[in-house]
Amino acid sequence: MSLATHARNGVNRALRPLGVQVTHGRSTDPAIQPFLSARRTIAGANRAGLPLGEYIDRYSAEPGSTAVAVEAMLRLCDFGDQVSRICEIGPGSGRYAEPVIAALHPDAYEIYETAPDWIRYLQSLPNLVTRPADGHTLAATGSETIDLVHSHKLFTYVPFVTTVGYLEEMARVVRPGGIVAFDIITEDCMDEQATRTWVSENAAIYMVTPRAWTIDLLADRGLTLLGQHFEPLSGGRTELLVFRKQPSS
Repeated sequence: MSLATHARNGVNRALRPLGVQVTHGRSTDPAIQPFLSARRTIAGANRAGLPLGEYIDRYSAEPGSTAVAVEAMLRLCDFGDQVSRICEIGPGSGRYAEPVIAALHPDAYEIYETAPDWIRYLQSLPNLVTRPADGHTLAATGSETIDLVHSHKLFTYVPFVTTVGYLEEMARVVRPGGIVAFDIITEDCMDEQATRTWVSENAAIYMVTPRAWTIDLLADRGLTLLGQHFEPLSGGRTELLVFRKQPSS
């Protein structure tokens, strides 16, 4: 059994209560193949009589956790009420995109998403700009053009080298004074209970990214950590880190 197949089977075991399953995206790269089926997930939310974001929260984290995470990110950003350009990597169901757009009213909301069915679902988002996604880069976005570039519940699943590449790209596209925000599983997330839970469930889907190393990497690219916020994840938690890019000297 391949690593990708093993990971996909692990995700499906964890998500079986939702009535959803992991399927293939349009890429053959094993680092970016898994994603939730839009049709099955939306159908599950409809059967449960819940908004889609609340449905996913309830079964993969805690009720209301997306809203709390977005509020924490925006508080640390301190943008005021509007920015011009936002970019999100892996928006999926749009459960983070919707409250961010509602709060900041960007002129353009760029997305890099590899799942065709979720791209179709996201077309109703205002001022949406769909970028071609290769699962590794933000190649279609110019350097220092983005006010806020963010990603949620993505770097927790993809291989470390993929996360590193995206961090480099986020540092490239954000403008001086702009914000980079993402959540990862750091060593600070790994208490004994989480470790026991993930071992007992054979949760090989989760990827740990060193916190100090991440902060140092982005510091070398002119980004300063503004703050953090812990977010619940099935059986454990992730750490949302928010950075500001310093003006060029």
